[in-house]
Amino acid sequence: MKCKSLLLKSEKIMKRKFGSRITNLLKRVLNIKAWLDWDRLKRFTRYLGLGFKKLFIIQIEPVQENFEAAKTRFNLTESDLLQRQKALFRLSLFMIAIALMVFSYAVYQLYFANIIAFLLSLVVLFIALVLAFRYHYWYYLIKKRKLGCSLHEWFTQGLMGNKE
Repeated sequence: MKCKSLLLKSEKIMKRKFGSRITNLLKRVLNIKAWLDWDRLKRFTRYLGLGFKKLFIIQIEPVQENFEAAKTRFNLTESDLLQRQKALFRLSLFMIAIALMVFSYAVYQLYFANIIAFLLSLVVLFIALVLAFRYHYWYYLIKKRKLGCSLHEWFTQGLMGNKE
C-alpha cells in the first residue's frame, strides 16, 4: 500500500508537462497581460463606465432647504450677507474685466498668427467667464434671498433686469 502511494507520487512528479521549454519561457518573458497591467485597466474602465452611467441616470434630489434655514445654520447676520453680496458683485465685475483683457490679448495673438497662444488665451478667457458667472449667480441668490433658482431665472431677472 505504501509502495503504491509512493509510486503514484513519483509518477505525478515525473509526469511530462505539455508544451516545450521555449514556449514556457516565452510565456513568462512575453507576459503581455502584466505589461498592460490588465487588472488595473479593467478596474479603471469599469470605474469610467459606472461614472458615465451615473451622469445619465436621473438622481433623486435631496430635500431643499430654504434661505432662512441656511442662514441660521451658518450663523449669518444681515450685515454679513450684505457684505458678501457686495464682495461677490465686485468679484464678478473683476472677472469680467480680466476676461476682457484676456480677450484683447487673444485677438492680439491671433493677429500675429500665434495660434497656440490664441487657443490658450481662449481657455483662460472661458475660465474667467465661468468664474464671473459663478460669483454673479451667488450674488443673485443672496440678493433674492432664495436658494436653488434656475439658470433661466438668473438670466432673465438677475442679468437682464426683467421684473418677475
